[in-house]
Amino acid sequence: MTLNLTLNGKKIEAQAGQTILDVAKAHDVRIPTLCYHKDLSPTGNCRMCVVDVKGSRTLQAACVTQVWDGMEIETESPKAVASRKLSLELMLANHSPNCATCDISGECDLQDIVYEYQVDAPAWGTKGTRYKVDSDPNPFVRVDFNKCILCRRCVEACAEIQVRDVWGVSKRGFEEVIVAGAGTTMLEARCESCGQCVAYCPTGALSNKLSYGQG
Repeated sequence: MTLNLTLNGKKIEAQAGQTILDVAKAHDVRIPTLCYHKDLSPTGNCRMCVVDVKGSRTLQAACVTQVWDGMEIETESPKAVASRKLSLELMLANHSPNCATCDISGECDLQDIVYEYQVDAPAWGTKGTRYKVDSDPNPFVRVDFNKCILCRRCVEACAEIQVRDVWGVSKRGFEEVIVAGAGTTMLEARCESCGQCVAYCPTGALSNKLSYGQG
């Protein structure tokens, strides 16, 4: 079924079942994402892809919101941009402030978007190091949850691609953290050391232990 909608003031056509992000990509309109990956089920939890939809009371996550006939979308409205910047500031407040020395500096999705939006950590500072660095004895995967942004891409990749369900989410609010199993080691949680979680992590929270520090 063909739908008629407006994207950034331009009349376009879309198909029923497509998300706003799908339609934007089809028309070469970039919407920033962090938790989204084309290989994984969209979750909409990072709030980087929020857009303005006329008539909606709140901003909509483009990766999970399906389009409808007559929808009017603004991807770069002041409200959407301000929301993205706030989300980035809060991520940086809970993130290790060491981008320049991070092993994946230059290859980090979060770093790229922070530079794009010219965002710094909030004036009240950062939370610092909360978790033990290299905290898991897995011989291949280096874990540093001080760099985790809770995007859950590792959880999705392990569950949907490797079908092992090693990673999960524990606690809520500020204490929320990614855990292996029920708070065990990765190997105890049936990890096969396949590296999928590392490949899909957008930051340096999960990295290759064998090559760490050699870049």
